[in-house]
Amino acid sequence: PFRRVCCKVLQSSVTESFVAIVILLNFLLICMETDGQAERPGRSSSAPPVWASILIDVCYLCFVVELGLRIIVEQRMLLKSRWNIMDIIIVALGFFEYLLKWFGSGLTGLGI
Repeated sequence: PFRRVCCKVLQSSVTESFVAIVILLNFLLICMETDGQAERPGRSSSAPPVWASILIDVCYLCFVVELGLRIIVEQRMLLKSRWNIMDIIIVALGFFEYLLKWFGSGLTGLGI
């Protein structure tokens, strides 16, 4: 029932295209953010524009939702695919980055 619906959503060409577009958008945003930090190292003004930060957050949310669907659909088979393992690592590192932002650890020198 629910798992079957998740499977259809996850395997649809629309979802695959959407995720590909989100990956490209995220790549461009990260390049833009990195370029801005390289142009103005050490300045607090090197933060990306608000709209870019919001889009980066939306991209991350899309990655989390896709991984959640994969967990529901693939269950124990999830860890058999190297792509899924890579997705898990990326989402986990993103979560760690958000934890650092939320709790203001002051570890900005790590480049995370």
